[in-house]
Amino acid sequence: MSIISNLPYIAVVGAHTGVGKTSVCAALCFAFNFSYFKPIQAGSPQDRDTISLLSPHTKIYPNAITLHNPLSPHIAKKLENKDYAMADIALPEIESHERLLIETAGGLYTPLDSQNCMIDFLLHHKLPVLLVGGYYLGGINHILLTTKALLAQDIKLLGLVVSGCSSPYKEEFDSFILQYCGVKIAHFEEFSQDFGEKALRLKDSLIKQGF
Repeated sequence: MSIISNLPYIAVVGAHTGVGKTSVCAALCFAFNFSYFKPIQAGSPQDRDTISLLSPHTKIYPNAITLHNPLSPHIAKKLENKDYAMADIALPEIESHERLLIETAGGLYTPLDSQNCMIDFLLHHKLPVLLVGGYYLGGINHILLTTKALLAQDIKLLGLVVSGCSSPYKEEFDSFILQYCGVKIAHFEEFSQDFGEKALRLKDSLIKQGF
């Protein structure tokens, strides 16, 4: 039994744009039978559609806030005359047997409204975090910056999932992160038609690493 499968709420945060956060969420929903919630969606296609496609049996809660413009939420909010504040965004009430995965919009310092960022939302709801990063130039920097920001605010970091394409320098990449901040590391492989298989491999990786 893994730690994350026993937590009622888990937030999934990306270290950067396009690191595969939604695919990792879908894999976790598929493998662990988590429910899914996106507090704020800006633009289309909606991430909930990807979850539904890849993990069709997942219970998906409606977005708390849906913005049509694919912009930073504080800008889209103004353009669309949406009146909301971070404090208005509640987590869904889940059943006692449910476990809810919460996919953040962007990274920690993505503006949520005119005064708050995603990290403030995590603090407000006391959410533990699973971080998603990738093997790309600058990836270590983005992962460590995000890790340090979480630790500085005493936000519980459950671990790191490195998503997507592998790298000939995977071992060096992982070992530097591990020795620098001690975070647990699991991997979600790139997929084509074998999503379910890769999702279950991620589950095995998480359990093996003690997530």
